[in-house]
Amino acid sequence: MKVLTNLSATTAILLTIVSGCSAEENLSVPDSRPVTDTQAVQELVLGNNEFALDLYEKVCGIQESDNIFFSPYSISSALGMTYAGARGQTSVEMAEVLHFTLPVESTNRAFHSLTETLSSGDLSGADSGDPFTLSISNGLWVQDGFSLLDEYVAEVTRYYSAAVRNLDFINDSEGSRETINEWVAESTLNRILDLIPPGVLKEDTRVVLTNAVYFKASWRKPFDEHFTKDAPFSLVDGSTIDVPMMSQTDFFSYVATEGCKAVELEYAAGNASMLILLPDGDIGQFQQEFDAVKLETIRRRLSFCNVYLSMPRFEFSRSMQLSQMLRTLGMESAFGGGADFSGFTGSPDLFISEVLHKAFVKVDETGTEAAAATAVVMGITAMPPQPVQMNIDRPFMFFILDRESGSIVFMGRVMDPSA
Repeated sequence: MKVLTNLSATTAILLTIVSGCSAEENLSVPDSRPVTDTQAVQELVLGNNEFALDLYEKVCGIQESDNIFFSPYSISSALGMTYAGARGQTSVEMAEVLHFTLPVESTNRAFHSLTETLSSGDLSGADSGDPFTLSISNGLWVQDGFSLLDEYVAEVTRYYSAAVRNLDFINDSEGSRETINEWVAESTLNRILDLIPPGVLKEDTRVVLTNAVYFKASWRKPFDEHFTKDAPFSLVDGSTIDVPMMSQTDFFSYVATEGCKAVELEYAAGNASMLILLPDGDIGQFQQEFDAVKLETIRRRLSFCNVYLSMPRFEFSRSMQLSQMLRTLGMESAFGGGADFSGFTGSPDLFISEVLHKAFVKVDETGTEAAAATAVVMGITAMPPQPVQMNIDRPFMFFILDRESGSIVFMGRVMDPSA
């Protein structure tokens, strides 16, 4: 049996026009030292991953016992397009919160290179059953008649391949909302619907930036659905529920370290994997002590060994309004009348009104052919050693990673697989 993982996420940033603001004096921004494209991508990935875990900590503080899922890459990309037009204190705050360490142009180039590295396959292939698809799309939606600087439009089209379209937020905000949501749905094969809810777009909306990430892949070592059985999963309150648990015994990258057991499941094509962390004790305590350094330590210590793996099927979607979380992280000025996004228009007449994010994840069994082929490829001829046990029967964290760069594309937490 072939197991398909379906994930999709979209982020939208709404910029509203204001008047009577004066541009602030440009302040210090990330240094302009020369770096190679490879170094720039490495710095961007490191910064994006640090931002991902900062944001995860904020989400955990709000959703203490709920499942969590989001795409840090989608959020960073959408905010990266916005950062390209930020100036002064707004630019400084965004760089600090997003952990951008390079000048704007270098950051843009790094996003372009990283997106090209991550992207593989297309939506039509995913729809027809290709084993691996990671599709990334960007959009720039502008009020008809509202002028953006040619330099800014050139940047986002060159480095983010953003599709630029005019809409009429002033006279038809609802129609504009439907148009953007239709683009989102098409870009995620209808996994993300109604990203922008009614009433969010208003007459004073002038710009909306969107990023959509769609991912679908089959495991390199698939589970056989005949072995999937209902089994107990422990919740944080001490109770248990019965959920479908997939299982198999095979060789995986595994380690028990840093207060958890970790296993990495590779996908059949592309360069992605799912890293699952099962805390030894309370997941809340584990999360408080978890950071990017610990993540990299766990990844470095993984080694190939025989593992009996049991894990639940799960499927859920989550919506998040990120504005307040970004404020508390330190991106304060971007959301008020003191914002300076003069890189968009030449004057500081825009501020961010909303940052919306929605993500969907599904892990289940479909198809039949890949299992036999994978079993042959991954077969062993000698008697395997006694497998270590990894029974994922309690709350756990998971990451969808690009294995080469280490970039976190998606991350989440499963507290209740049935929710």
